[in-house]
Amino acid sequence: MRLPGDLASPASLWSALIEGADLVTQIDPARWATDALSHPKRAEPGRSVTFSAGVLSRIDAFDAGFFGISPREAELLDPQQRLLLELAWEALENANIPPSTLEGSDCGVYVGISGLDYGMRLLDDLSNMGAHSMTGNTLSIAANRLSYVFNLHGPSMAIDTACSSSLVALHQACSALASGHTSLALVGGANLLLHPYPFVGFTKASMLSAKGRCRAFAQGGDGYVRGEGAAMLVLKPLEQAEIDGDPIWGVIRGSGVNADGARKSGLTIPSSVAQAQLMHQVLERARLRPDEIDFIEAHGTGTRIGDPIEARAIGQVYGAAEKRTNPLPIGSVKSNLGHLEPASGMAGLLKALLALRHRTVPPSIHTQTLNPEIDFDGLNLKVAQQSFELPPLDRPLRAGVNSFGFGGVNAHVILEEYRCTNAAKALSKANRPVRQTTAVPLRQETPLPLVLSAKDEAALRALAAEYLKVLLDSEPAKQTRVAQAAWLGRDWLERRMAIPDLRAPRAIDALRHFAQGEEDHSLVHENRLTEPGKLAFIYSGNGAQWVGMGRQLMAASAVFRSAVHQTAEALLVHGGPDVLQVLAAQQPEAMDDTAFAQPALFAVQVGATTLLRSLGLDADAAAGHSVGEIAAAWAVGALDLDTAAQVIVARSKAQALARGTGRMAAVGLSAEAARELLARLGLDAVLEIAAINSPRNITLSGDKPALDRLRDALKGQSTFYRELDLDYAFHSRLMDPIRPAIEADLAQLALENSATGAFYSTVTGTPVDAGALDAAYWWRNVREPVLFGPTIARMADDGYRIFLEIGPHAVLQRYLDEALQACSCAGRALPTARRDADDLPTFERAVLRAALLGAPVHESAYFPADRAWKQEQLPSYPWQRQRYWIGHTAEGYALIERPLLHPLLGYRLKELPAAWENHLDPVKLPWLADHQVGHAVILPGAAYLELALAAAQDWQPDNAQIVVDRLEILSPVVFDGEHAQTVRVILDPADGRLRIEGRRRLSHDAWALHARCQVRHGSAPQTPPQARIPRIPLPGTPAHVLNGAHLYGLASALGLDYGPAFRGLREIQVSADTLHAQIAWADDTLPAPEYGLHPAVLDQCFQATFAWFEAELTAAARAMAFLPIGMERVSV
Repeated sequence: MRLPGDLASPASLWSALIEGADLVTQIDPARWATDALSHPKRAEPGRSVTFSAGVLSRIDAFDAGFFGISPREAELLDPQQRLLLELAWEALENANIPPSTLEGSDCGVYVGISGLDYGMRLLDDLSNMGAHSMTGNTLSIAANRLSYVFNLHGPSMAIDTACSSSLVALHQACSALASGHTSLALVGGANLLLHPYPFVGFTKASMLSAKGRCRAFAQGGDGYVRGEGAAMLVLKPLEQAEIDGDPIWGVIRGSGVNADGARKSGLTIPSSVAQAQLMHQVLERARLRPDEIDFIEAHGTGTRIGDPIEARAIGQVYGAAEKRTNPLPIGSVKSNLGHLEPASGMAGLLKALLALRHRTVPPSIHTQTLNPEIDFDGLNLKVAQQSFELPPLDRPLRAGVNSFGFGGVNAHVILEEYRCTNAAKALSKANRPVRQTTAVPLRQETPLPLVLSAKDEAALRALAAEYLKVLLDSEPAKQTRVAQAAWLGRDWLERRMAIPDLRAPRAIDALRHFAQGEEDHSLVHENRLTEPGKLAFIYSGNGAQWVGMGRQLMAASAVFRSAVHQTAEALLVHGGPDVLQVLAAQQPEAMDDTAFAQPALFAVQVGATTLLRSLGLDADAAAGHSVGEIAAAWAVGALDLDTAAQVIVARSKAQALARGTGRMAAVGLSAEAARELLARLGLDAVLEIAAINSPRNITLSGDKPALDRLRDALKGQSTFYRELDLDYAFHSRLMDPIRPAIEADLAQLALENSATGAFYSTVTGTPVDAGALDAAYWWRNVREPVLFGPTIARMADDGYRIFLEIGPHAVLQRYLDEALQACSCAGRALPTARRDADDLPTFERAVLRAALLGAPVHESAYFPADRAWKQEQLPSYPWQRQRYWIGHTAEGYALIERPLLHPLLGYRLKELPAAWENHLDPVKLPWLADHQVGHAVILPGAAYLELALAAAQDWQPDNAQIVVDRLEILSPVVFDGEHAQTVRVILDPADGRLRIEGRRRLSHDAWALHARCQVRHGSAPQTPPQARIPRIPLPGTPAHVLNGAHLYGLASALGLDYGPAFRGLREIQVSADTLHAQIAWADDTLPAPEYGLHPAVLDQCFQATFAWFEAELTAAARAMAFLPIGMERVSV
C-alpha cells in the first residue's frame, strides 16, 4: 500500500488510525503553481478553492530498471501505473508468493482507476509525446501492464466507476473466482493528484471542502478533501488459501454492485434507496442477518448531501436490525487520509481488515460535534468518535464497507475476520503437494541458510539492512521462519547473497557488515546466470587425490562417513584395498599407486555426492574425467554401488601393472595443433593425445624420453607445458598389455538400466545408455583419449550451465571454463573442495553457490516440512527509485507550472525575452483592499515601483544595485470588486525601458498602459544582510509634530480610505525641509521577505509628506485626492 503520510505497511496504517492521525496536508507547489491556481472564491474561473490533500512524497520516482522499462518509457509512464507495478510485486511478496510462480497462470488483474492527470500534462506540449505516450497514459493499460509484466493469462481490466472503482473491481474479481474463471486475482486501485484540473472542476461542482478536511458525519462538513494513494490485494478462494497455508488477512463473505439509475434528483446526488437495496442484496448473498454485522466503514465523504443519505441507508438496513441491541458503529477513513477517489474503496477495506484483525474500531476524526441533520439515535447508529474494542463473540467479527461513485455506481462488501479452525489446519496438511525429487539422505547437521536477492548491489545491501532489523535478537524459531520464507516465498533476482548458516556465531555480524557496505568473506555471492540452465556433476580423475583427503569430512559429517564406509565395504567384496586405511595413511606413497589411489578417490566422490544430496543438491546429469567416469555413472544410477566398485577395483588393479612404463604431460595446445607438432617432430609414434581437456588444452601420454624431447622443442615458446606427477601413461598404447585383465575381470558385469539421470561419456563425447557400460566400454575408458572438452560442449548444447566438480581437489575448473567460453555459454564451473580445504562448511558453501546460480536445491534439507513460514512477514523489496518526469520542449508553455516569482510581478511570459504577468486580486492579496480612493480599490503608486524593481532583479539577479529612473504613473489600476486585474510588465533588454500594462482578467480588452520607466543596474556595493541604516537627526528643534491619527483623519476627508495595512504612521516631525516619521509595520505586511520594498510600507513614506501640506490639505476640497504620479529616481 501507499497511503497519505507515506504509509506503506499495515502496521503504519494501523498506528495512524488508532492514534487518530490527520494525514491531510497540502499539494507540494513543485507539482504545479498552487499559489497562482488557488482562490478563496469558489466561483473564480480556473481556480481551486483548496489544494489541501492527503499526499504521497516522491511520486516522480520509480525503479524503472527493476521492471525492465527504459528511461524514456518511464518518463512517459503514468506514475499510477508505476505505483501499481510496485504494489503488485509487494502484494505477492506479502503473500509469500514468488511472482515467477504465476507466470502463464490464469491469475486475473482488476484495477480501479479513473484519473488521467499525468496524460493531461502532455496536452500542454504535444511535441513531448512519444511511442509510449498512449500505453503510458491509457487507463486500460494500468491492468494490462501488470498482466504483461508478470505474464498473467487471466482476465485483465481497469474499472472506472469514479469513487467506487476499486470496490467494483474487487467485486468483479470475487465473481471471477467464484465462477472459476480465475484461481487467483490481483485487485487494487490507484489515484495520484498530478494535475490541478480535477481540483478546479470539483471546486466548481461544490464538492471540495474549502476548509480542507473531510468531516464525515460531523457538523461543518462542507465537502471532501482529495487524497492520493494506492493499494493492491491478492484474492484466492478461502479453501485453496487454507490448503496452501497462505497468510489470510480476512474473508470476503459477500460483495455487490448496483446503480442508482433515476432514483434521485440529479446525476451526482446519491440515492438512499439504491444504497439500502444493495446492502440487502449483499447480506442475502452472504447468508447473514443485518445484526451479524459489527461495524460499517462508510463512504463518508463529509458532504452536506451525501452523509445524511448514506447514514439513512445504513440505519435502515443495519441499524434497524431486529436483534441489534446497541447502536451500530460507523466511521470513515477519509477523515484521516482524504478521499482517494477510485482507490478509496481500498483504503476503507484496509481499515476494516485491520479493525477486524485488532478487534478494535479506530476513531473517525473531526467528529467532535456530529451532523445535526442526521438522526443518529433514530437510525441506531454511533459514529466512532474514539477508538473502542469490539466485544468477544462466539462467531467471527464482520464489517461492511461502502464505496459509492459520484455517477451513481455503488459497491458494498462484507468482510469477516479469519479464524483458523482445526479443520482448516488438517486441510492444509492433508492437501500439501508432495514434491517429486530424488530421495534426500537424512543428515544430523542442518545449517540454516538465508538467501537474499535484488536487482542490483545497492538494493541488495538495503534489503540486508531491513532483514537485520528483523533478525536482531530474534529467537531461533523466528530465524527459521524468516530463512524459509526468504528461500521459498521470494523470487531470486539477479544479485544474490547467502549466509551459509544463520545460527553461526558471526552470521548477524556478517549481515550487518554487508548492509553497511563492507565485505565479509563468510558470505556467498553470485549473480543469476544470464542463460538459466541445468546442473551437472563433473567427477575429477587422476591427479585430484592427496594425502589427508576426506579426513575432515569423515570427522564432521555422519552422512559422508556413512557413505564412505559403505563404499569401502563394497570395494573389499571385490578384492579392492581397504580405503579407510588408505584415507587414514600418512605416507604419500599411498596416493602414488593407482591400485590404492583410484578406489580411495572413488570412495571420496561417493561420500561427497551423498553429502551434496543431503544438502539438497542433485544433478540431472553427470560426466567424469577418465577414472571419474565410474563415479559419474554411479551418481546417475547407470551403475549401482556394487557394480561401480567392481569396475573401479578391476580398472585400478590392471592399471597398477603399467606403473613405470611411461609418463604424461599437460600441454597448452589444441588437439589439431598437437597432432601437427608431434608429426613434425617425428613423435607421433611414441606420444599420443590422452585427453582433449578443452579447445586449448590437451594431455599427452607416452615414453618419458619423447616427452622430454617435446618439452625441449617448446622451450622459448609461450606454449604451456607441465609434466604430471603420475608414473603412468594412461590412455595410450602402453595400456594395451592390461586389456585382457580388464575384460576378464568385467566379463560378467551386471548392468541394469535404472539410471535416474543422463550419463555423458567422455569416451564418446555423447550421452550413453547404462546398458552400454560393459567390459568393452570400460576398456575404451582406459585406452582411448578422454574427450572431456567435447563432452562439456555437448552438455552445454543440451542446456547444462552449472558444472559442479566433485573430487577432493578441483583440477578441471580451467578446462570447464575454457570449454564454456568456446561455445559462448554463460555457464559456471564450481569446485566442491580443494587441497587442504575440503571441510563441511566448504561443501555447504558450494551447494549455496550452485543454488544462487539457479541449481535446484531441495528445501527439505534445511527447513521443516510445516508451513509456519507462510505467516512470516518479510521486508518488502527496497526500490531503488530515480526521478522520471515529463520535461518540456521549446514549444511547451507549462501553464500549470508557472510559479509566482514575486507576489506582484507574477510569472515569466514565454513569448518575450523579459516579460512577466500576474492576476492581481485584493481577495488573494488582502492588503491591496486597504488602499482605497473614493471607496474604489486602487493599486498604490508604490506598487509600480515594486513591480519595476522586481522585474529588474529577476532579469539580472546578480546585480547589487537597481536604479529606476523617471517612473511615470499614467493611469491607475482599479479593482471593481468582482474581477482580478491582469498586469503585465514588459522590459526591453536593449535599453531598459519598462512598461506596466493591464486589463481585466479573462477579458479581450485592449491593454492599457498604466506606468513606464527605465531601469538600470548601478555599481554601488550591496548592503550587508540585516544592516541597519542609522537614524537621520533633525536639525534643531522640530517646528511641528503630527500624530498618525490626525493625518489619517485628513486623508479620509480627502477620500483616501486607508485600511490597516496602510495605517502605520505613528508620528511625523517636520522642520523646514526635513521630515522624520515613525512607522509601525502592520500585521498584513510582515513578514514579507518576498518583497523588495513592500508597497504598503513605502506608501506610508509617501503619506508622511502630507505633513508638509497640512494647511493646504485642511483647506482642500473633499474631491481632491493626493496620489503619487511619478518618481524621478529610486536607487535600491
